[in-house]
Amino acid sequence: MCHFQETLWAEDPECKKMPVNTAAVSGIMKIGEGFANLEEFLSTNGKKKHLAVQAGEVGGDGIPMLTVVVDGCWAKRSYRTNYSSLSGAKVLYMAVRNRYCMVCSRAAAVNKLPGKHCCSKNWHGSSSSMEANIIQEGFQNSVAMYGVKYAKFIGDGDSNFTKQY
Repeated sequence: MCHFQETLWAEDPECKKMPVNTAAVSGIMKIGEGFANLEEFLSTNGKKKHLAVQAGEVGGDGIPMLTVVVDGCWAKRSYRTNYSSLSGAKVLYMAVRNRYCMVCSRAAAVNKLPGKHCCSKNWHGSSSSMEANIIQEGFQNSVAMYGVKYAKFIGDGDSNFTKQY
């Protein structure tokens, strides 16, 4: 209707970091999810900062302001009754929180210290606070990573993010 067409690239061809597709598969596997979850993750649409500039959505400091959709991806569904998932992910800003490490768990089961390993446990808070923490981290890193600010967010109301921050 507006006669405007835009091409969005999944990644910068000059970037030396892990390719986005490899990172997405690795992240989904790391939190114990599979193809259906990755498919849902990849169907999420995002705005580019130049579209915000075109729309006049720029703050007084000249930084484009975006409205973003936030929602967590859990290895175990809780439906507001049992927030006990050991892993969680925030898709907009890809981050993983794990309260569990298989190597540490097996060592603890036999009263031993785990050997040298790449420990996947990076969260000591509650499962329900994972989502809020990842959202906060994404908001804090938006300018450094993408040159934008997340001015508004749309969420499904199941996060403690607005209560905590």
